[in-house]
Amino acid sequence: MRIRQHFGPAILAATGLLLPGTLAVAADDTMIRQAIELRLQKENLEEKADVSVDVRDGEVTLNGTASTLPVKRRVEKLARKDAKTIHNELRVKLGEPVTDADIAQGVRRAVLGYSLYHIFDYVEFSVNEGAVRLEGSVLLPWKKSSIESRVAQVAGVRAIQNDITVQSLSAFDSRLRYSLARQIYGDVRFVQYAHWAHPPIRILVDRGNIVLAGWVRSPVDKAVIGNIARHTLSFSVENRLRVGDVPKEDGKKESEKS
Repeated sequence: MRIRQHFGPAILAATGLLLPGTLAVAADDTMIRQAIELRLQKENLEEKADVSVDVRDGEVTLNGTASTLPVKRRVEKLARKDAKTIHNELRVKLGEPVTDADIAQGVRRAVLGYSLYHIFDYVEFSVNEGAVRLEGSVLLPWKKSSIESRVAQVAGVRAIQNDITVQSLSAFDSRLRYSLARQIYGDVRFVQYAHWAHPPIRILVDRGNIVLAGWVRSPVDKAVIGNIARHTLSFSVENRLRVGDVPKEDGKKESEKS
């Protein structure tokens, strides 16, 4: 009894000190939630997203559904105006089911349809249950984000893992890059490829190292192009050119585009 009497006032005092802080945190959480909900209402996202906002100790969790990946990202961006820590659990929910094959076709069109996708860029991708993984290499950093934004617009895409790398822009790399492009596409054996809407031979240069990617029609073409690259001042050459029928979309000429 004496122990209880001795510590009782201290415990009550500590509790008394704790309660106001707890109430303040709860009040702050409520204010954050209301602020986010107000932003979403002003954005008129009701038809595109069904969102519930939960806030605990300043951390926000977004639950519900969004019609597209860009809508999901937009909701998160708006929420970040009022909270630093966001857990975006929104699911992309489509009105009609979309297969991975449909998504793959859409992603391919999104990449090839990018007007700044040139011979110094090469992007590959895979699709698994609506989640897209982007790989490859681009010449400029903003191309990486631009391609991701285009892919995010494809119906059915629920998530994107962007593993595209960005090449070096040193003067040495630039000279090597353009010199090799002239040698390959200026060669009478390969000049035909230069007139395609999407020239199939891709030249990736990073810190003096060359990677050849894309497609050619024969093993001889692959060997010759690799030999041209090895006679440059590069540090190394990796020949990843594929041999076979060039994918239909890659092979379309400007006059054949719809």
